[in-house]
Amino acid sequence: MSTSPIIQSKISGMKKRLSESIISDSVLSSLALCALLSIVTYTSRAVTIGGTWGFVDVDLPVASQPFVDPSIHKFREMPSVSIGTSTMVVALTPTEMIFGDLPAFTRHRDDVRNKFIVPHADGSPQVATLLAQAGEWSLDRKNRLGLRSDGLVIVLPDPRVPIAVISGVIASLRASKSFSHVVLAGGVL
Repeated sequence: MSTSPIIQSKISGMKKRLSESIISDSVLSSLALCALLSIVTYTSRAVTIGGTWGFVDVDLPVASQPFVDPSIHKFREMPSVSIGTSTMVVALTPTEMIFGDLPAFTRHRDDVRNKFIVPHADGSPQVATLLAQAGEWSLDRKNRLGLRSDGLVIVLPDPRVPIAVISGVIASLRASKSFSHVVLAGGVL
């Protein structure tokens, strides 16, 4: 039994279409290049990321508005600590850390005698030096003026300081156990 020439031409045309490549060579090379770039990007990201990383606990300042619970118990929540005039402020700049009390950065902002500077060493903040100087400053204020530290510190970073440096300073301040709360502030300088 012989097949008709029309059917034979259709079969050979179908074989020809099925044997052709669906993806052209240029598309295939572009896909290979994208896959190679993805692998290189992932590898370089894995190499450059630090060995340890995580979250740093920090308090964010909010308005002191007591929360009233309208339920049966009439629960009323009050803030546990409040920011006051004896609260320490640490301004973190790219070259130094400046510390003082809250009025030194608000009402008496232009007075240079109420702020203390701890310069960075090789671009790295010297938190241990800051803590030592802040301890001496706090003790002097307690003895001379009768002002006790309230255990709060407000970290005021400059926008040019990288987030990694800010979180490292905050983690060091929290680890020192000198402060009950570390508050992150912004937009003041």
